[in-house]
Amino acid sequence: MTTNRCAIYLRVSNRDHRCLQQFRDLRQAVEGRGWKIVRVFREKRASAAGVDRPAWRSLCHEAQLRRFNVVAAWSLDRLGRSALEILSAVELFEARSVRLFVPRDAIETGGSAGKLVLTVLAGVAQLERDLISERTRMGLQAARVRGSKFGRPRKYLSPRDLDEVRDGRRTAVSLAREVGVSVVTVRRRLREVA
Repeated sequence: MTTNRCAIYLRVSNRDHRCLQQFRDLRQAVEGRGWKIVRVFREKRASAAGVDRPAWRSLCHEAQLRRFNVVAAWSLDRLGRSALEILSAVELFEARSVRLFVPRDAIETGGSAGKLVLTVLAGVAQLERDLISERTRMGLQAARVRGSKFGRPRKYLSPRDLDEVRDGRRTAVSLAREVGVSVVTVRRRLREVA
């Protein structure tokens, strides 16, 4: 039987906090299972959207290289801010046959109970995606009611230019090049004003 090689991921969101207690708890849980700790990744940053997490990137890279087969984290919220982020992390590990071990939340993705957790997490993540999508649609609808315009601004094609194309004094291609639009746009505008 091969020994499980374990990477520990520690993250604290405030520079005043220390990773030491997380590390002690994780080391005790990991060594209690007879696993070998091969790498410890420490992050002292918040996991807010857009915040770079170099230790996390390094962990994911080394997981791709299969340098370990278990990732231990103190709790699920250390992996991400939302169910979507957490599920994405778990899927990344699962795709590389790396299990996730979270002793504080009693989660290990290796067995059937772990598969259940993944299924529930996937359901929560889908719900989160649906809620975000619904809020976005409602926000766009409210903005339209207030008169906001979306998309690229339309290029102006003068009625005189369109008449020249329609009368054959000019080609749609030459007008499109001059104004910086596609020929399809010129033809669409010709149909709109016809």
